[in-house]
Amino acid sequence: MDLAALRQGYKDIMHHIYTPKHYYRRVRTFLRQYATPKAKARLSVDRLLAGVRSAVRLGILGRERFYYWRLMIWTALRRPSLIPLAVTLAIYGHHFRTVSERHLR
Repeated sequence: MDLAALRQGYKDIMHHIYTPKHYYRRVRTFLRQYATPKAKARLSVDRLLAGVRSAVRLGILGRERFYYWRLMIWTALRRPSLIPLAVTLAIYGHHFRTVSERHLR
């Protein structure tokens, strides 16, 4: 296989798997199957601020805002104990998209 074709195929795959539509669909599938842990993390100021920042950055300013709010509403209605995990995974997805866009131009 040609090296250029291999690189282009890798870029296409990375772009595809981190698009908001596909990433948030995988997160929802994961949350649907995830067993809630017995121990619960305490709410702290840092966690609360991370949630607010993600709501502003991803839910209002981000291009994935529709998928972000759809995931948060779905999680709040179906698995409310997993809202902190949903926020964390949404932030991870934003990071993955940013890194892949910067390094795979």
